[in-house]
Amino acid sequence: MSQTDGRAGTSDAAPAPGRVVVGVDGSPHSLRALDRAAGEAARRGAELLVLCGGLPPRRTAVPETDTDRERIRRAAQEVADEAAERARGRAPGLRVAAAGVREPAAEALVRAGRDAELTVVGTRGHGGFRGLLLGSVSLRLAAHATGPLMVVHGQLPRSDSPPAGEVVVGLKAAGSTQPVDFALRSARLSGSAVRVLHSWSHPAFPGIARKRPRKEPSEEARQAERFLAETLAPLRERVPEVTVHAEQREGPAAEHLIELSDGADQVVLGVRRESRRLGLQVGPVVQSVLQHARCSVVLVPVS
Repeated sequence: MSQTDGRAGTSDAAPAPGRVVVGVDGSPHSLRALDRAAGEAARRGAELLVLCGGLPPRRTAVPETDTDRERIRRAAQEVADEAAERARGRAPGLRVAAAGVREPAAEALVRAGRDAELTVVGTRGHGGFRGLLLGSVSLRLAAHATGPLMVVHGQLPRSDSPPAGEVVVGLKAAGSTQPVDFALRSARLSGSAVRVLHSWSHPAFPGIARKRPRKEPSEEARQAERFLAETLAPLRERVPEVTVHAEQREGPAAEHLIELSDGADQVVLGVRRESRRLGLQVGPVVQSVLQHARCSVVLVPVS
């Protein structure tokens, strides 16, 4: 099934309940994201929407014609159709729709992902600059997506095997448990365990060096343990079949999460978009993990 309108998510047929959206452009990174998205949609019993955005040529003295616009859209549709066939072969029985649109990929994916269970993209596409670990589409989506966003890193398991490794999730505050909820649901579908990490730091006082920590736990460590136990207790009850490991660590959260990403299936982070001079941006922990994680990273909006 294909969608042929010029904008994402505007097919005549009503969308099926539950949908995973993936952005493709034919690059190896996007095809890896496609394979992961097909697996995620199959586990969820959801429809997969394969989306390819086409950009008009750079502004020149020659005006863009309707023929040019239609040629761009058709080229995008061909890429989406080929990717959809690959997804059907990877997950037989999966409901797949393909949409080629004549608009920037990031804008199309933000729009299509508003009512999706998950939006999936690769780290870079054909338009990425050498030396950048993340492409412009991934970065823009990280700042603007209103639903869960997965940025696919690393190699994927075989199509007939479940994801390997734990689901790692960062927990910052008691009122921001949406990432833990997402991690637990994902782990229940894949059969993985969940590792919840809470990082903390000693207060910094200028000019005063902190003494070396004693062997026994500090008061800050004990408080972190209590925080984890109290916050996770009701969440564990919702999905008792999922094994949950909780740990607290002193030091920068990004460093610990990147370390735990080695061998993990995915790292799940909460994200609050911050409005700055250059527009909406994500915080430094999210940026660092997105750039350096050794597995896929999922960003879950928190209020």
